[in-house]
Amino acid sequence: MTSTHRYDRPVPLVSQTLEVDAGAAAVLGIVADFEAYPQWNDEVKAVYILARYNDGRPSQLRVDTEIGGNAGIYIQAVYYPGPAQIQTVMQQGDLFSKQEQLFSVVDMGASSLLTVDLDVETTFAVPNLMMKKLVNDALEHLANNLKGRAEHLSGGL
Repeated sequence: MTSTHRYDRPVPLVSQTLEVDAGAAAVLGIVADFEAYPQWNDEVKAVYILARYNDGRPSQLRVDTEIGGNAGIYIQAVYYPGPAQIQTVMQQGDLFSKQEQLFSVVDMGASSLLTVDLDVETTFAVPNLMMKKLVNDALEHLANNLKGRAEHLSGGL
């Protein structure tokens, strides 16, 4: 029986939750400010808003990256599934056949809980154990950079 997956088994959705010393509105504001991503995520070189919803929020992005020396260009759809959630879904990309991120924030007063869910599949064969480590490392890097940016802007650092 031939597997249709590019690695041993599909990598399950990976999730990380962090407490952030900033309010939920501040955290969501950072996630929604796509063009500022290069300021706090060194792997993102540029973000261009390609389309907007009628209310002005971005609906489609071009994200230029460099990860481990590999340049990539990704077209992402942007969704807002809930008042405290922002989701990006890759429509076209270089290294991934699937890339979905969901940012969810729960307000806890002066602080908030940030949960980042990441679901990816690569276009090249990667052993399951290595893929899981790569996804976990990428998620940890993203969540910690976002936490650091929110705390810095809110004066928490």
